[in-house]
Amino acid sequence: MRQKIRKGILAYSAILFPVTFIFLSPYIIIVSAMMGVINGSAIMFAFLFLFSIVGSRLYCGWLCPGGAVQDMAGNANSRPWYGRFKILSKYIIWIIWFSFVIFLWIKNGPLKINPLNMFSVGLAGFLVYFAVASIIYFFTLATGKRGMCHSICWMAPFMVLGGKTADLLHIPRFRLKADREACIACGQCDKKCPMSIGVQKMVQRGNMDNTECICCLECVDGCPKKAISFGISRKQKKIS
Repeated sequence: MRQKIRKGILAYSAILFPVTFIFLSPYIIIVSAMMGVINGSAIMFAFLFLFSIVGSRLYCGWLCPGGAVQDMAGNANSRPWYGRFKILSKYIIWIIWFSFVIFLWIKNGPLKINPLNMFSVGLAGFLVYFAVASIIYFFTLATGKRGMCHSICWMAPFMVLGGKTADLLHIPRFRLKADREACIACGQCDKKCPMSIGVQKMVQRGNMDNTECICCLECVDGCPKKAISFGISRKQKKIS
């Protein structure tokens, strides 16, 4: 039932994507910064960072319209897309993009705050939305399950930083928990994971921390022995 609810929420977020796009756009934030404006996207990204300090990446697994689009593409290409360099690329892209935004804010200050800056349904806005939605869909179609999340997402680094901040400051946050003794190594968690992150090995290590985990709880609901649970807790110590 929980997964039906989650997928229903994601489907609805995909329907609303043309409306919410202004608050999630990496392009509109740049154009707004050129105008000396902190727009809705900037406010949203700041909120996601703050939320992730306690909520980790729950947004990615439960609310993200880009995630919903990728899940649809995953029906056509369900191969795993995961690896150190595949993950690293999004951080390189994010550093370049975010540094440019900061530069524009400094250059065009003092800044104004306008959450609805560039909110319109004109042809230009439609074309930008169409381009971004197409990139998300076709990149995932070409790479595999949640390929965009792994390799080019401009929002994930904000939430990863939020989680790292929580761990650094010893703030309890949402995370998975493992019962190594209950695991029978059936592999169901790996099959269910939309991020292909190798959940079974994490369970057997007794440490479920992974920056790519989107807290979808597919592994929790799919485990026949209930070896995986979740809750709010501080960072786990490594178990040898």
